[in-house]
Amino acid sequence: MLSSHRGQIAYLDAYYQAEYQEERARAVMDLHRAVLEADVKRTAVVVMELLGRTVPQGASLAAIRDLLVAEDSQPLCRLLASTIRSEWRNANAHEDFRWDPVNSTLLLNGQPADLEEVLDAAIRARAICRGFEHGVAVAYAQNASLVIRGAEDANYVGRDLSILQAAGEARFPVLDIRRHGSLVGLDVPDIDVESLREAFRAILRAAITDPSVERWELRQSSPDRPLLHVDRAGTHAGLQVAEPLWDIADPLPFAALPLLANAMTNAGEPAETAASTVLCLAAVHVVGERDRLSPVLAHGDPAAKDELINTAKLISDGIKAAAHLLEGPAQSKLSAFAEVLAGESHRLKSAAPFKLVREFLPADRVLRRHAPVHLPWITGLRDSAV
Repeated sequence: MLSSHRGQIAYLDAYYQAEYQEERARAVMDLHRAVLEADVKRTAVVVMELLGRTVPQGASLAAIRDLLVAEDSQPLCRLLASTIRSEWRNANAHEDFRWDPVNSTLLLNGQPADLEEVLDAAIRARAICRGFEHGVAVAYAQNASLVIRGAEDANYVGRDLSILQAAGEARFPVLDIRRHGSLVGLDVPDIDVESLREAFRAILRAAITDPSVERWELRQSSPDRPLLHVDRAGTHAGLQVAEPLWDIADPLPFAALPLLANAMTNAGEPAETAASTVLCLAAVHVVGERDRLSPVLAHGDPAAKDELINTAKLISDGIKAAAHLLEGPAQSKLSAFAEVLAGESHRLKSAAPFKLVREFLPADRVLRRHAPVHLPWITGLRDSAV
């Protein structure tokens, strides 16, 4: 819920800060979709279960609205049902909306709609769901016997909330969460190059929160994009890299490399392709850090030298962890580059800082050889470039 809340606040900020009506329309529709798919759906399921009704796993908003309408005698069901307007939701789901500059109006499925009315509806839906959550909190406060201490491990709802909080702390938005035994599925906005690292960060934090999860599946909003699937082998390898670093440094992107190799394998990519992607992103980070620090390295800053060497070492550790998840030539290529980076880091310890401006040349060669990187969850194309 925390990550969902942050996402909605971001959409509201985008609305109020937008210069053009087209941008305002996009922000409002994003907000409306996020509120319905996260807050309204989650609240409706809880309300129906409190009434003793069963909501099918993965039920659509339309199906949930029908269940709510059938409980017309319940005021909260009537309120929740009123927030789901099928024509708006369908236009949003199919991206069939645009701003008409000639008539200064929002078009949904080609029909004019009042932008402010859609915004008010989203805010109203948020308020209804927040009111319900506050009511539940008051009920627990007034009935302490309902709170069972020490039973958190058996309560999947509590674990799900902890996962959502972990995602929020990683600043990675989650629209919905589903649990099937040891599999946890997260509905998320479409992933891009920038947010892929935060997705892996969220998975690592969530794996710490709920170590019982065997598989994590991230389902993006666009139905044509494949699942991002990380299993226990990936999270275990990533956590081995991350755990020594949480308190002293950001463990990403180092800890993301084994998760990337695992997710590529689970996406059905050949081991050679997975290794090439890991090599490219590892080299990107080494080269990027060297270029970022070059101005201060050129002035002889020893702290910049130490930072670059330490980064290269950590990247080497991440590559080694990724190598253990692959086999054959792919594993050998990763292990070889990891050893090269470790060797370069050791060799350059005694070098003057300014010399590092033109060092780590093996990373440049790897980058040229393996770019552009292939990330199936972002474009679904063979030649997605970073």
